[in-house]
Amino acid sequence: MSFFNSEKLQDAQKANLDLLQQISGKIFSSVEQLSQLQFKTLQASTEEQFEGFRKLLSVRDPQGFAELQASFIQPNVQAERLADYNRQVQALIVDTHSEIAKLTSRQVEAGTQQVREFVDVISKNAPAGSEPVVAGFKSSLANAGAVFESAQKAVKQAADVAQSNFDAATAAVGKTAAGGKADSK
Repeated sequence: MSFFNSEKLQDAQKANLDLLQQISGKIFSSVEQLSQLQFKTLQASTEEQFEGFRKLLSVRDPQGFAELQASFIQPNVQAERLADYNRQVQALIVDTHSEIAKLTSRQVEAGTQQVREFVDVISKNAPAGSEPVVAGFKSSLANAGAVFESAQKAVKQAADVAQSNFDAATAAVGKTAAGGKADSK
């Protein structure tokens, strides 16, 4: 009797190839979204610069120049734009990470199930006296699963901490920008 099943190996290889294709697709999609965000931000910044030049060219007296100069040094507007850009980039990163984690988790679960089935087949056909070895192998498999779950939880917690730190920093920038508005009035 053979423990090797070529159909299962082929199915596993196809599943791994599909996973790789899905991850690549998600990464390419995320890079495309980031590029679009950067392009829109650059375009808006360029338009703002040209509008600033137009305003500068339309100044006719020192009072108008002073008002124009004051409008350019509004840190709250710049800080809010930067915070908005960073929020969008952070959301893109979190979404990409989440999707890839889901894809890989499903694949790991499927692979773990295949290994369990293989161990069951081996344990049913193992010679007498090999029960301790099979039990040790099953125990190792269970421990590996627990380590994987712990690693997933740690990564999720780290992502949550990073997100909350980012949210706190964004809120602080928003408060600073709001304080700048109050000071300029």
